[in-house]
Amino acid sequence: MISRQSSSRVRKPFAIYNVIVSCAAIAGAVMLPTASVAEQLPEVRKQGKAVQLMVDGKPWTALAGEVHNSVASNAAYMTPIWDRLALLNLNTVITPAYWELVEPEEGRFDFALIDTQLREARQRKMRIVLLWFGSLKNAKSSYAPEWVLANRGRFPRAVTRPSSLPFAKGEPQISVFDNAVVNADAKAFAAVMAHLAEVDPQHTVIAVQVENETGILGDSRDRSRTANRAWNAQVPAALMSHLERQKGRLVPSVEALWAKTGYRKSGTWAQVFGESWEAEELFMAWGTSHLVGRVAAAGKAALALPMYANAWVGPQRPGDFAGAYPSGGPVPRVFDVWKAGAPSLDWLSPDIYVDDFSGWVKQYAMPGNMLFVPEARYVVGNLFLALGQYQATGFSPFGIETGVPGNQISEAYGLLNGLGDMIGRSQADGKLTGFALAKGETHKATLGDYVVTVRGQQEALSKMLLDMGITIPTEKPEQKVQNIGDQASELSDTRPMGLVLQLASDEFLVIGKDVNVSFARKTGSGTEAELARVEEGNFVDGRWTMRRVINGDERLNITPTNNFGMTRIKLIRRDK
Repeated sequence: MISRQSSSRVRKPFAIYNVIVSCAAIAGAVMLPTASVAEQLPEVRKQGKAVQLMVDGKPWTALAGEVHNSVASNAAYMTPIWDRLALLNLNTVITPAYWELVEPEEGRFDFALIDTQLREARQRKMRIVLLWFGSLKNAKSSYAPEWVLANRGRFPRAVTRPSSLPFAKGEPQISVFDNAVVNADAKAFAAVMAHLAEVDPQHTVIAVQVENETGILGDSRDRSRTANRAWNAQVPAALMSHLERQKGRLVPSVEALWAKTGYRKSGTWAQVFGESWEAEELFMAWGTSHLVGRVAAAGKAALALPMYANAWVGPQRPGDFAGAYPSGGPVPRVFDVWKAGAPSLDWLSPDIYVDDFSGWVKQYAMPGNMLFVPEARYVVGNLFLALGQYQATGFSPFGIETGVPGNQISEAYGLLNGLGDMIGRSQADGKLTGFALAKGETHKATLGDYVVTVRGQQEALSKMLLDMGITIPTEKPEQKVQNIGDQASELSDTRPMGLVLQLASDEFLVIGKDVNVSFARKTGSGTEAELARVEEGNFVDGRWTMRRVINGDERLNITPTNNFGMTRIKLIRRDK
């Protein structure tokens, strides 16, 4: 039983639980979870300085990977992949459930693939974040069942202007402004969640992503007849009420559009926001978030697991307009619209395949929004940045099953897995920092009474010699991310990187590779603190196992240069 008194529940900007939805009307009569099961549900909670995913009453750090879209469509195909995922040291697998396979005929549901995934994950002591590939996936509707796609009279498609963008080619997605697809999608998703309520009392599934990278490509809005009627109608009262409450605190793009029309309190979309592509993006954000929010609410009525939506981030380049990235998806420009349109969601997530990882992550690490990165490039340094600088609850390279056991991600995950909930507790207490250093970069952070300084080993050596009046040329290549082999998803990250956790007032844990760490008292002379003891080892199930005591020359490099290690450091606290 989770104590509700130990820490305050976060009043999430994306979460509301008083949505009245009849499960019997949506998915037929189902058995709802008992009160005792509901008390043990994973949840999103504000813990000290972090917003975290709580699983079994403890903060969960998802050392995750997302499989390619189609691998889970056949149990036999997926079976050997599960063993590879275990060898990659994942504790969380992000894997799909497909509407086209769950409901191949209207009203007939097949949950066999989901049941197989639950069994395989449990055998390997993994958790699942389930992806619902419903009516919207990467600005398409290709995962909707054939009976939906074939009936354009009942489920009309979006209409866009002609576009030369390659991603905008092909059949248009179903219009998000049509209630028929919203109701059908919500019914199927509610059936999935009702099934999980019956067969997964131990909550192997800890969270659910609703749809995938939503929005419309090639144009800034849907121009179908249904969409045009919505565009020319009054802006919904729910959105206007949110804007009024948050006036002066809205994201700058929304505030600026509304200000241009004099902060009108009512009117059509064009009257309230204008007729630019930015205004049309807000319109699409409302329609898209409304669909995702209704689907999520229907699922939560059956089983109230944490739920989120993910974004194909944009704009990525100067001059990009909505439609070059999916217009209406949950990107930072339209966060406020998504808050109003999908209150049943617990958070919003970025899928990050661009070089500026930190630039995008920090926009989603906003107050009240739990940071979880469900799709990213196979760059291990970004794991440490996400966990240590932005208090992420999880990190997940896409196409994880293509990785080779023993690679950088699996090595890092193997070390971090032994920490249990220590990362989450350190995030909540403000006792954690993370880094992935560019050439010549120094990272500084304050943990407790100490200023922690981190340099790459070559940089630290150069500084030490320079302080001695000795200058030597460096032959070490610039730290960077490099492609290895022919697998575009797997990358070699040569940067010095890692985490530093404060275990006690004068005790620290360093996890990483190719780093040199020094400590200085915040107050007083600022001189470097003296080391009392340095141990190399690792944590297993939250308990420290020492391999050796580090002293002498080995203290110059307290982590390995080319692979990951873990070092526990005790400092001497001098009397004043």
